[in-house]
Amino acid sequence: MKHLIFDMDGVLIDSEPVHKNILNGVFKALGIHITPSYLESLTGMAAIPTWTKIKEDMQREETPEQLVAFHRDYFYQRFEQFEIPEVKGVKQLISRLKKQNVCLSVASSSSKELINIFTQKLDIQRYFDVMVSGNEVEKSKPNPDIFLKVAQWYGAAPEHFWVIEDSKHGVEAAKSAGMKCIGFAKCEFW
Repeated sequence: MKHLIFDMDGVLIDSEPVHKNILNGVFKALGIHITPSYLESLTGMAAIPTWTKIKEDMQREETPEQLVAFHRDYFYQRFEQFEIPEVKGVKQLISRLKKQNVCLSVASSSSKELINIFTQKLDIQRYFDVMVSGNEVEKSKPNPDIFLKVAQWYGAAPEHFWVIEDSKHGVEAAKSAGMKCIGFAKCEFW
C-alpha cells in the first residue's frame, strides 16, 4: 500500500458524539424535531449539503448559508467544553505507516479550520502530506471529488489509494472514486 486516505471524524478522532450533541442542540435552538435515524442519515455530509437537505425536509425559511452560520456559531461557542479523543490506537497506526513510507492524507467533510484544530490538538498533523476539507470541493461526499482531489495532489491514479471511512456517504465516495475502501466501525466492548 502506497497511499492511505483517512476520514477524520470517527476514524482519526472520536468526534461524532460531539458533533451529534452540538447538532441536537442546534436543532433544539431552531425548534427542529428530528429522529435519530434522520440524524444518522446526515453523517459524513459537508455543511452546505447537510443544511440544504434540512432546509428542504423541514421547510425552513432560512437559507442553507444562514443555517450553516448559526450552526458554526453555536459550535464554536461550545466545542471547547468537550474533550475530543483520538480513536484508540490511531497515533500508533499512523506512526507505523509513516515509518513504512506510506503516503498519508486526510479527506474530511469538516471545514479546513476544524481539521487543523483537531489534528493539531492531537499532535498528528505532521504525519499527513495533505489534508482536504469538504469546502475545498464543489460536491461533497457521497460524490468522489474530495478523494479525487487528494489523488490529483499526489499525481497518482485513484486505484493506487486505500481509504478508511466510517460513514455510508464516505464509503460510497471512495468506491465511486475507484479507490479501495475499508469501512471502519467503532466497536464498544463491555
